[in-house]
Amino acid sequence: MSTIERLLRERPRPSLMPGMQRVLSLPMRRETEAVDLTPVYRRPGGAYSLRPIQSLALQEIKNNNGLVAPIGVGHGKFLISALAASALKANRPLLLVPPSLVKQTEKEIARFREHFVIPSKLQVLSYGKLSVASGTAVLESLRPDVIIADECHHLRHKTAARTKRVIRYFKAHPLTKFVGLSGTFTSKGLVDYAHLVELALRERSPIPLDYWELQIWAANLDVGGEADEYERQQFLPMTTQYGGTPRQAFFRRFKSTPGVVATQEVSSPASIYMRKEPLPLPAEVRQALRTLKDTWCTPSGEEIEDALTMARYRRQLLCGFYYEWVWPDGIPDYLWLDARAEWHRQVRRVLSRSREGQDSPLLVARWAQSGDCADQDLIGAWSAWDAVRGRPLPPVRTVWIDDYLIRAAISFVREADSPTIIWCEHRALLDQFAQQGLPAYRAGQEIPDIPAHNCAMSIKAHGTGKNLQTWHRNLLTSFVPNGSTLEQLIGRTHRVGQEADEVNVHYFRQHSSIRDDIEKAREIAQYIEQTQGNRMKILAATWI
Repeated sequence: MSTIERLLRERPRPSLMPGMQRVLSLPMRRETEAVDLTPVYRRPGGAYSLRPIQSLALQEIKNNNGLVAPIGVGHGKFLISALAASALKANRPLLLVPPSLVKQTEKEIARFREHFVIPSKLQVLSYGKLSVASGTAVLESLRPDVIIADECHHLRHKTAARTKRVIRYFKAHPLTKFVGLSGTFTSKGLVDYAHLVELALRERSPIPLDYWELQIWAANLDVGGEADEYERQQFLPMTTQYGGTPRQAFFRRFKSTPGVVATQEVSSPASIYMRKEPLPLPAEVRQALRTLKDTWCTPSGEEIEDALTMARYRRQLLCGFYYEWVWPDGIPDYLWLDARAEWHRQVRRVLSRSREGQDSPLLVARWAQSGDCADQDLIGAWSAWDAVRGRPLPPVRTVWIDDYLIRAAISFVREADSPTIIWCEHRALLDQFAQQGLPAYRAGQEIPDIPAHNCAMSIKAHGTGKNLQTWHRNLLTSFVPNGSTLEQLIGRTHRVGQEADEVNVHYFRQHSSIRDDIEKAREIAQYIEQTQGNRMKILAATWI
């Protein structure tokens, strides 16, 4: 008998686990008549009113000293985040936002202070400030009594330095309150947000607090989860009490928990159309993709080590280019490459332990040099890397195989009957569109407050949080295989304030792998919709 078979046989017989018992015994929020809290938060003479979902959220914040808000893109999360501190009567409120939204958030706060009671003490901080080495001291210096996390999926990864620092702050200051808002709380599983729900609701979280039980629930609910008979039996009390499939039962329990406010409808009445654009694939690009798949090597011969790198290069090649290092005289520095790879491996190992003072690559490097470090593998890796890390990095260049996609996109926007945003995940594409005379908005560049116009935008920099409803036509240069990312991106133009009858999202489908990317995105979107309630835009869309 194998070790795995023996361990499975030795599992305790299914019984009501402590986490399941606790969750099933939680109270359910009563569906009462909607209360309009506008008079409570609006200043005399204020010109705006709160939406029902905003009033409900503020009421739940006050009643539960925290909030979990998987509220769909475009439903008005900003005012909830700005007024949460007033609802909690906080003295030192801190609002966390993505780096690209700091200026926009500060501008919106200044504008809405004329209409609503937004605390003057509300501080805005970017998640990026928590990610750098100095982020260790930021929270302690500010000492917030409530942390409001807008787009809180930026705290999704528990291994990220910023998330570790937030969790550590709450452990040191357990009376601190937490309000988390996002249109895409989760990407693929419970582990994405279980810790965020716990920060907001503590023992009233409708998700297990024990890691072992969380994994059992995940096997029943997650994208790609494959529950065995034991795990299905452990989750059976949930489906017995709430009915339906495991995901349906979980969602009914989740959305009815006091302190949880979720939307179930799209944010704009405009129709969404996902439109496939024909684009013949050049023979040279097709051959490069075939070589990539068969040899696990880039066109320049660089060996690929993992599936993520493979997918990254495939997506570059589909755009007609790839990135490569330019080694002097064409001779790779293998000593530098090997030392770099080993150092990164050791850093990942240390980071997995999530210890204070060792929770970012920079702090790990400092520890390795401190004299207090007894980790010989880390010290050895640092010594080897320190000996060569000062060598100049080889420059990265863009190698174009065929600019067919650039030409197709330019032709598309010139023939379109309305201004179009060309969405790009690659810097090389933004460079090319800028050379073609199109405005190209990258990280760190604000989108000017002018009428809609043909332009290219970075998905990473502008695909979240921006109000772009003056546009209603989008063109994807890559089909991102993630329903969460696409939800955010489409929500830039499909949101409250969109005056067009239709929002169109055009995409190229020049290769069979695009079909797989679409299916992956739809699978993730379906999971989010079934467990969080948000009506996902790519599922609500008409595909043409």
